[in-house]
Amino acid sequence: MRLMGLLEKAGQMQNEEGAKPAKKSKPKPVKAPKPAKKSKARRKSRKPVDDLDDIEVTPKVAKKLPDEYVIAKRPARFARSLVDFIVSFGWAVPIVVISLWGSMFDGTYFIIGGALLSIFNLVAMPFMTNRTVGNYASLTQYVTHKGKPPVFLHQTLKAMTMLYIAAGLFLVLSAGVGTTAGANTVNLGIGLAILAIPLSDWIIAKVRHETRQGLWDSIFFAYMVSHTRSDDAEASGFFGKLESSGDWLKDKGWLGEDNSED
Repeated sequence: MRLMGLLEKAGQMQNEEGAKPAKKSKPKPVKAPKPAKKSKARRKSRKPVDDLDDIEVTPKVAKKLPDEYVIAKRPARFARSLVDFIVSFGWAVPIVVISLWGSMFDGTYFIIGGALLSIFNLVAMPFMTNRTVGNYASLTQYVTHKGKPPVFLHQTLKAMTMLYIAAGLFLVLSAGVGTTAGANTVNLGIGLAILAIPLSDWIIAKVRHETRQGLWDSIFFAYMVSHTRSDDAEASGFFGKLESSGDWLKDKGWLGEDNSED
């Protein structure tokens, strides 16, 4: 009987456990979906606009001698070079000869006077009148492709050709090439560099023989042309006398004929 009672009691306990409500599982929170990013509206591609038709292209002006000028003849060019050399460096010739002769001549004042004469012809006159004594004597002048005189430095640098040659030869010869002591490479290099200036001038003049432009003429776009003096120009004063000397050389035929091609 006791066994039966225990079985009934165990059955009641199982029924009570089955009758207990099941624990409710907590619902997991559902994440709200992120709002989709609004795609930025693409900018409409601009249509290519051809602006080249709206741009006014100015044609390049050819840098050549204006038609109203005539290239100076060869005799006139030679006369200019000769007169400028005599005025600018002629005073140095007797000093060099006397020095080589071994005389004790003191030429300090002579050198100062000659240097002032060179500065006057190579710097002062081109700055004041755009011409040198050689230009006046040969009835020539320099003009650019615009018909205006070039910067006065053009005349100064161009007239120093003989100075470049003299200075370059002096440095090369004083370098002592072939001596037992060895050559002075500094003097040799500087001398050759200076000699390259007149050499380049000569080569360019040969290449541009039609316009007869050398190194400095090409750099400054300058042309040596014949200068015609107006009839009402005054012949008085220093510059008037120089102009008259050019007329005298022209009458002698030393500046070339007007109808000659060269």
